[in-house]
Amino acid sequence: MNLSLTPLNPHALINSLNSQVLCTLIILEGQYLIRYQKDNQTLTQFISSEAVRNAFSELPIDSGFLSPGIVRIGSHQKAQWIVKFIPPSRHNLLTLENHSQFQMISIPLPGLVLIGVNHQYYLWAIKSKQFDPQAQVYNAPFPNINFNGRICFGSNPVPTALATTINDVWNLFIQTPFNGDSVSGKSRKFPQDIRLQWAKLVNTKHYLLGDLIAISDSKSSKQKVTIAEVIECLIKP
Repeated sequence: MNLSLTPLNPHALINSLNSQVLCTLIILEGQYLIRYQKDNQTLTQFISSEAVRNAFSELPIDSGFLSPGIVRIGSHQKAQWIVKFIPPSRHNLLTLENHSQFQMISIPLPGLVLIGVNHQYYLWAIKSKQFDPQAQVYNAPFPNINFNGRICFGSNPVPTALATTINDVWNLFIQTPFNGDSVSGKSRKFPQDIRLQWAKLVNTKHYLLGDLIAISDSKSSKQKVTIAEVIECLIKP
């Protein structure tokens, strides 16, 4: 059976609905405007983003089942972000790359916090066995992580930071061979190369937490920095 469909004319549709429209929401850059009828007059006024959000707050929202370890997720006009906690673990099989030669080792790891903001991902270490927003932050004991905590994935593409993709990002990081980039500043005993500390940790049960290097406030080298402060700094608009 063949049906002939009449092309939809948006202007005709809007005109036909004019008598039923109670209010019009106009979205400008950084502002919201509503236009409505009252006492046979057309009134226009600016409203806050909170008012717009409240107007739609009764709509059902369901995150679905979240992956273990996800402790925070959100978005604003410039970014969407997610925070995942990876608890301390044993027997992590990591691959080292050195002059096209590959070596696999098994070492324990401390608690880690993976933060994704759009397509950029950051990794930090904490000494807690469970996620604690007030835990002090330490440089993650890995190569291929810049001084600001941002992971370098090389030429590997990474997805947007979402609850459905964060585990894929973690697996990509932990399963990709680690090379000699950004190896310094990750170990007290071996400040020039974290890979030397890895060699000492092979087949041990726990990561040496005393070897982690804390990050400090730029205004005071003695000021403790918490993981909550790092997260707020990364996700602010």
